Amino acid sequence: MMATINDVAKAAGVSTATVSRVINQSSSVLPETVTQVESAMAQVGYKIKGNQRLTINQGLNAIGLIVSRFNSPFYGLLSQGVEKIAKQHGRKMIVASGNYDADCEEDAIKFMISKGCRNIVIHSKVMSDQALIQYAKQFPGLVIINRCVPTIEDQCVWLDNSEGTYQATKHLIEQGHRRIAFLSCDMEVDDKFLRFNGYRRALDEAGIEFNPDFVEEVPFGEQGGALAATNFLNKGLPMTALVAFNDFFAAAAIQVFKEHGVSVPEQLSIVGFDDVLPQCYFSPKLTTIRSPIESMAINAARISLEGKNSTVSRAFHPLLIKRESVMPPSTNSFVESLR
Repeated sequence: MMATINDVAKAAGVSTATVSRVINQSSSVLPETVTQVESAMAQVGYKIKGNQRLTINQGLNAIGLIVSRFNSPFYGLLSQGVEKIAKQHGRKMIVASGNYDADCEEDAIKFMISKGCRNIVIHSKVMSDQALIQYAKQFPGLVIINRCVPTIEDQCVWLDNSEGTYQATKHLIEQGHRRIAFLSCDMEVDDKFLRFNGYRRALDEAGIEFNPDFVEEVPFGEQGGALAATNFLNKGLPMTALVAFNDFFAAAAIQVFKEHGVSVPEQLSIVGFDDVLPQCYFSPKLTTIRSPIESMAINAARISLEGKNSTVSRAFHPLLIKRESVMPPSTNSFVESLR
Protein backbone atom coordinates (compact mmCIF):
# COMPACT_ATOMS: atom_id res chain seq x y z
CA MET A 1 0.00 0.00 0.00
CA MET A 2 1.30 3.46 -0.93
CA ALA A 3 2.05 5.89 1.89
CA THR A 4 -0.39 8.77 2.37
CA ILE A 5 -0.26 12.27 3.78
CA ASN A 6 -1.81 10.87 6.94
CA ASP A 7 1.15 8.48 7.29
CA VAL A 8 3.59 11.37 6.86
CA ALA A 9 1.72 13.50 9.41
CA LYS A 10 1.75 10.69 11.95
CA ALA A 11 5.47 9.97 11.44
CA ALA A 12 6.36 13.66 11.70
CA GLY A 13 4.04 14.38 14.61
CA VAL A 14 2.28 17.20 12.77
CA SER A 15 -1.12 17.81 11.20
CA THR A 16 -2.01 16.83 7.63
CA ALA A 17 -2.48 20.55 6.96
CA THR A 18 1.16 21.16 7.89
CA VAL A 19 2.30 18.38 5.55
CA SER A 20 0.24 19.96 2.76
CA ARG A 21 1.83 23.36 3.41
CA VAL A 22 5.30 21.83 3.22
CA ILE A 23 4.47 20.13 -0.09
CA ASN A 24 3.23 23.44 -1.49
CA GLN A 25 6.21 25.40 -0.16
CA SER A 26 4.27 27.72 2.11
CA SER A 27 6.48 30.36 3.71
CA SER A 28 4.49 30.06 6.95
CA VAL A 29 6.18 26.77 7.89
CA LEU A 30 9.25 26.93 10.12
CA PRO A 31 12.47 25.58 8.53
CA GLU A 32 12.84 22.95 11.25
CA THR A 33 9.29 21.74 10.56
CA VAL A 34 10.06 21.48 6.83
CA THR A 35 13.06 19.29 7.63
CA GLN A 36 10.99 17.19 10.03
CA VAL A 37 8.25 16.59 7.44
CA GLU A 38 10.71 15.84 4.63
CA SER A 39 12.46 13.28 6.83
CA ALA A 40 9.09 11.65 7.58
CA MET A 41 8.30 11.52 3.84
CA ALA A 42 11.53 9.66 3.22
CA GLN A 43 10.90 7.40 6.22
CA VAL A 44 7.42 6.23 5.11
CA GLY A 45 8.25 6.27 1.40
CA TYR A 46 5.75 8.97 0.48
CA LYS A 47 5.84 9.97 -3.20
CA ILE A 48 4.63 13.36 -4.40
CA LYS A 49 2.39 13.06 -7.43
CA GLY A 50 1.34 15.19 -10.35
CA ASN A 51 2.35 18.83 -10.43
CA GLN A 52 2.96 19.20 -6.71
CA ARG A 53 6.07 21.33 -6.57
CA LEU A 54 8.26 19.97 -3.81
CA THR A 55 10.20 16.74 -4.07
CA ILE A 56 12.48 15.33 -1.42
CA ASN A 57 15.55 15.46 -3.66
CA GLN A 58 14.92 18.83 -5.26
CA GLY A 59 17.75 20.41 -3.29
CA LEU A 60 20.22 17.98 -4.83
CA ASN A 61 20.01 19.89 -8.12
CA ALA A 62 20.61 23.41 -6.80
CA ILE A 63 22.94 25.47 -4.65
CA GLY A 64 21.66 28.73 -3.21
CA LEU A 65 23.70 31.93 -3.10
CA ILE A 66 22.68 34.96 -1.07
CA VAL A 67 24.72 38.10 -1.75
CA SER A 68 24.37 41.47 -0.06
CA ARG A 69 23.89 43.37 -3.33
CA PHE A 70 24.04 42.73 -7.06
CA ASN A 71 25.62 45.99 -8.30
CA SER A 72 29.28 45.35 -7.50
CA PRO A 73 32.22 43.52 -9.13
CA PHE A 74 32.95 42.10 -5.66
CA TYR A 75 29.70 40.13 -5.69
CA GLY A 76 30.22 39.24 -9.33
CA LEU A 77 33.46 37.47 -8.42
CA LEU A 78 31.78 35.84 -5.43
CA SER A 79 28.97 34.52 -7.66
CA GLN A 80 31.50 33.33 -10.24
CA GLY A 81 33.33 31.26 -7.63
CA VAL A 82 30.18 29.54 -6.38
CA GLU A 83 28.97 28.89 -9.94
CA LYS A 84 32.25 27.16 -10.88
CA ILE A 85 31.74 24.57 -8.13
CA ALA A 86 28.02 24.27 -8.88
CA LYS A 87 28.82 23.32 -12.49
CA GLN A 88 31.41 20.77 -11.37
CA HIS A 89 28.72 19.09 -9.28
CA GLY A 90 26.02 19.33 -11.94
CA ARG A 91 24.06 21.91 -9.94
CA LYS A 92 22.10 24.99 -10.89
CA MET A 93 22.60 28.16 -8.86
CA ILE A 94 19.71 30.10 -7.28
CA VAL A 95 20.64 33.68 -6.33
CA ALA A 96 18.92 36.13 -3.96
CA SER A 97 19.90 39.43 -2.33
CA GLY A 98 20.04 40.25 1.38
CA ASN A 99 20.47 44.01 0.73
CA TYR A 100 22.37 44.57 4.00
CA ASP A 101 19.11 44.06 5.92
CA ALA A 102 18.66 41.36 8.59
CA ASP A 103 15.04 40.62 7.66
CA CYS A 104 15.91 40.45 3.94
CA GLU A 105 18.79 38.07 4.63
CA GLU A 106 16.58 35.77 6.69
CA ASP A 107 13.77 35.94 4.11
CA ALA A 108 16.31 34.91 1.46
CA ILE A 109 17.34 31.87 3.53
CA LYS A 110 13.68 30.90 4.02
CA PHE A 111 13.08 31.32 0.28
CA MET A 112 15.94 28.96 -0.54
CA ILE A 113 14.70 26.41 1.98
CA SER A 114 11.13 26.65 0.64
CA LYS A 115 12.49 25.71 -2.78
CA GLY A 116 13.99 22.56 -1.32
CA CYS A 117 17.53 23.98 -1.42
CA ARG A 118 19.70 22.62 1.40
CA ASN A 119 23.08 23.86 0.14
CA ILE A 120 23.36 27.60 0.63
CA VAL A 121 26.29 30.05 0.59
CA ILE A 122 25.35 33.33 2.26
CA HIS A 123 27.19 36.66 2.42
CA SER A 124 25.55 37.87 5.63
CA LYS A 125 26.65 41.07 7.30
CA VAL A 126 23.69 42.04 9.47
CA MET A 127 21.96 38.89 10.73
CA SER A 128 22.95 38.18 14.33
CA ASP A 129 25.46 35.47 15.18
CA GLN A 130 22.70 33.72 17.12
CA ALA A 131 20.34 33.58 14.13
CA LEU A 132 23.07 32.30 11.80
CA ILE A 133 24.15 29.67 14.33
CA GLN A 134 20.57 28.42 14.57
CA TYR A 135 20.23 28.04 10.80
CA ALA A 136 23.69 26.51 10.46
CA LYS A 137 22.89 23.84 13.04
CA GLN A 138 19.62 22.97 11.28
CA PHE A 139 21.17 22.99 7.82
CA PRO A 140 24.75 21.65 7.63
CA GLY A 141 24.90 22.79 3.98
CA LEU A 142 24.63 26.45 5.00
CA VAL A 143 28.02 28.22 4.74
CA ILE A 144 28.70 31.86 5.68
CA ILE A 145 31.23 33.66 3.50
CA ASN A 146 33.34 36.71 4.41
CA ARG A 147 32.48 36.40 8.11
CA CYS A 148 33.65 34.22 10.97
CA VAL A 149 30.87 33.28 13.40
CA PRO A 150 32.06 31.78 16.71
CA THR A 151 31.09 28.11 17.37
CA ILE A 152 30.33 27.41 13.68
CA GLU A 153 33.76 28.23 12.20
CA ASP A 154 33.68 25.00 10.20
CA GLN A 155 30.72 26.46 8.26
CA CYS A 156 32.42 29.81 7.64
CA VAL A 157 34.99 31.14 5.15
CA TRP A 158 36.53 34.49 6.02
CA LEU A 159 39.29 37.03 5.38
CA ASP A 160 41.53 38.50 8.09
CA ASN A 161 40.26 42.06 7.53
CA SER A 162 42.19 43.53 10.43
CA GLU A 163 45.45 42.21 8.99
CA GLY A 164 44.62 43.87 5.67
CA THR A 165 44.35 47.43 6.96
CA TYR A 166 47.28 46.76 9.30
CA GLN A 167 49.41 45.93 6.23
CA ALA A 168 48.11 49.00 4.37
CA THR A 169 48.82 51.39 7.25
CA LYS A 170 52.18 49.81 8.03
CA HIS A 171 53.21 50.19 4.37
CA LEU A 172 52.45 53.92 4.54
CA ILE A 173 54.35 54.24 7.83
CA GLU A 174 57.36 52.46 6.28
CA GLN A 175 57.28 55.05 3.47
CA GLY A 176 57.61 57.78 6.12
CA HIS A 177 53.98 58.80 6.62
CA ARG A 178 52.71 59.64 10.11
CA ARG A 179 49.59 61.72 9.39
CA ILE A 180 47.45 58.91 7.98
CA ALA A 181 43.68 59.25 7.60
CA PHE A 182 41.12 56.43 7.45
CA LEU A 183 38.05 56.39 5.17
CA SER A 184 35.44 54.00 6.57
CA CYS A 185 31.78 53.08 6.00
CA ASP A 186 28.94 54.17 8.29
CA MET A 187 27.27 50.73 8.35
CA GLU A 188 27.62 48.69 11.53
CA VAL A 189 29.19 45.59 9.96
CA ASP A 190 32.08 43.45 11.18
CA ASP A 191 34.34 44.57 8.29
CA LYS A 192 34.12 48.16 9.53
CA PHE A 193 35.32 47.33 13.04
CA LEU A 194 37.97 44.85 11.96
CA ARG A 195 39.49 47.17 9.34
CA PHE A 196 39.51 50.10 11.76
CA ASN A 197 41.18 47.81 14.30
CA GLY A 198 44.01 47.04 11.85
CA TYR A 199 44.52 50.75 11.15
CA ARG A 200 44.69 51.58 14.86
CA ARG A 201 46.98 48.62 15.58
CA ALA A 202 49.54 49.83 13.04
CA LEU A 203 49.43 53.39 14.40
CA ASP A 204 49.82 52.21 17.99
CA GLU A 205 52.70 49.92 17.06
CA ALA A 206 54.52 52.86 15.44
CA GLY A 207 53.84 55.17 18.38
CA ILE A 208 51.57 57.45 16.32
CA GLU A 209 48.82 59.09 18.36
CA PHE A 210 45.32 58.41 17.02
CA ASN A 211 43.31 61.49 16.02
CA PRO A 212 39.54 60.94 15.47
CA ASP A 213 39.48 63.93 13.10
CA PHE A 214 41.45 61.79 10.67
CA VAL A 215 38.54 59.32 10.32
CA GLU A 216 35.52 59.73 8.03
CA GLU A 217 32.55 57.33 7.99
CA VAL A 218 30.32 57.59 4.91
CA PRO A 219 27.58 55.55 3.15
CA PHE A 220 28.52 52.72 0.79
CA GLY A 221 28.93 53.57 -2.92
CA GLU A 222 30.99 55.94 -5.02
CA GLN A 223 29.16 58.97 -3.60
CA GLY A 224 30.42 57.98 -0.16
CA GLY A 225 34.03 58.23 -1.30
CA ALA A 226 33.39 61.65 -2.86
CA LEU A 227 31.71 62.86 0.34
CA ALA A 228 34.62 61.69 2.48
CA ALA A 229 37.16 63.46 0.26
CA THR A 230 35.11 66.66 0.43
CA ASN A 231 34.94 66.41 4.23
CA PHE A 232 38.71 65.88 4.48
CA LEU A 233 39.25 68.90 2.22
CA ASN A 234 36.94 71.04 4.35
CA LYS A 235 38.80 70.06 7.52
CA GLY A 236 42.12 71.17 6.01
CA LEU A 237 43.97 68.44 7.90
CA PRO A 238 47.75 68.06 7.45
CA MET A 239 47.25 64.45 6.22
CA THR A 240 49.78 62.94 3.85
CA ALA A 241 48.17 59.52 3.37
CA LEU A 242 44.81 57.77 3.37
CA VAL A 243 43.67 54.16 3.90
CA ALA A 244 40.31 53.55 2.21
CA PHE A 245 37.73 50.95 3.28
CA ASN A 246 37.45 49.72 -0.32
CA ASP A 247 38.55 50.54 -3.87
CA PHE A 248 35.24 52.23 -4.74
CA PHE A 249 35.80 54.76 -1.96
CA ALA A 250 39.39 55.24 -3.11
CA ALA A 251 38.44 55.80 -6.77
CA ALA A 252 35.85 58.48 -5.99
CA ALA A 253 38.08 60.16 -3.41
CA ILE A 254 41.04 60.37 -5.83
CA GLN A 255 38.83 62.11 -8.40
CA VAL A 256 37.61 64.73 -5.89
CA PHE A 257 41.12 65.36 -4.56
CA LYS A 258 42.44 65.87 -8.10
CA GLU A 259 39.61 68.29 -8.91
CA HIS A 260 40.77 70.39 -5.95
CA GLY A 261 44.41 70.38 -6.92
CA VAL A 262 45.66 67.62 -4.64
CA SER A 263 48.10 65.40 -6.52
CA VAL A 264 48.13 61.62 -5.86
CA PRO A 265 50.62 60.32 -4.75
CA GLU A 266 52.88 63.40 -4.78
CA GLN A 267 50.86 65.17 -2.07
CA LEU A 268 48.58 62.40 -0.85
CA SER A 269 49.27 58.65 -0.88
CA ILE A 270 46.24 56.32 -0.97
CA VAL A 271 45.77 52.60 -0.34
CA GLY A 272 42.52 50.81 -1.19
CA PHE A 273 41.02 47.44 -0.23
CA ASP A 274 39.58 44.48 -2.25
CA ASP A 275 41.40 44.75 -5.61
CA VAL A 276 38.23 44.02 -7.61
CA LEU A 277 38.16 47.06 -9.92
CA PRO A 278 40.12 47.12 -13.21
CA GLN A 279 43.09 49.48 -13.02
CA CYS A 280 41.71 51.53 -15.91
CA TYR A 281 39.51 53.11 -13.22
CA PHE A 282 42.59 54.57 -11.55
CA SER A 283 45.21 57.14 -12.39
CA PRO A 284 47.68 56.51 -10.87
CA LYS A 285 47.21 52.76 -10.54
CA LEU A 286 45.98 51.95 -7.05
CA THR A 287 48.04 50.28 -4.33
CA THR A 288 45.53 48.09 -2.52
CA ILE A 289 44.85 45.06 -0.34
CA ARG A 290 43.74 42.03 -2.33
CA SER A 291 40.71 40.16 -1.02
CA PRO A 292 40.61 36.73 -2.76
CA ILE A 293 36.80 36.65 -2.80
CA GLU A 294 36.48 34.27 -5.77
CA SER A 295 38.77 31.70 -4.11
CA MET A 296 36.85 32.15 -0.87
CA ALA A 297 33.58 31.54 -2.73
CA ILE A 298 34.97 28.37 -4.34
CA ASN A 299 35.89 27.00 -0.91
CA ALA A 300 32.55 28.02 0.61
CA ALA A 301 30.67 26.18 -2.14
CA ARG A 302 32.88 23.11 -1.70
CA ILE A 303 32.24 23.03 2.06
CA SER A 304 28.50 23.35 1.44
CA LEU A 305 28.46 20.44 -1.01
CA GLU A 306 31.20 18.25 0.49
CA GLY A 307 30.22 18.75 4.12
CA LYS A 308 31.78 20.28 7.22
CA ASN A 309 34.60 17.73 7.14
CA SER A 310 35.90 19.20 3.88
CA THR A 311 39.61 19.96 4.25
CA VAL A 312 39.60 23.21 2.22
CA SER A 313 40.83 26.40 3.90
CA ARG A 314 38.40 28.51 5.90
CA ALA A 315 40.69 31.42 6.81
CA PHE A 316 42.18 33.58 4.04
CA HIS A 317 44.91 36.17 4.34
CA PRO A 318 45.07 39.56 2.62
CA LEU A 319 47.92 40.56 0.32
CA LEU A 320 49.35 44.05 -0.21
CA ILE A 321 49.50 44.86 -3.94
CA LYS A 322 51.99 47.69 -4.53
CA ARG A 323 51.28 49.93 -7.53
CA GLU A 324 51.63 53.68 -8.07
CA SER A 325 49.43 55.51 -5.52
CA VAL A 326 51.96 55.53 -2.66
CA MET A 327 55.23 57.41 -2.26
CA PRO A 328 57.13 59.05 0.63
CA PRO A 329 55.54 62.27 1.94
CA SER A 330 56.44 65.44 0.07
CA THR A 331 57.51 68.80 1.46
CA ASN A 332 54.71 70.22 -0.72
CA SER A 333 51.95 69.15 1.66
CA PHE A 334 48.26 68.40 1.25
CA VAL A 335 47.28 71.56 3.19
CA GLU A 336 49.54 73.86 1.17
CA SER A 337 47.78 72.80 -2.02
CA LEU A 338 44.49 74.12 -0.61
CA ARG A 339 45.78 77.61 0.09
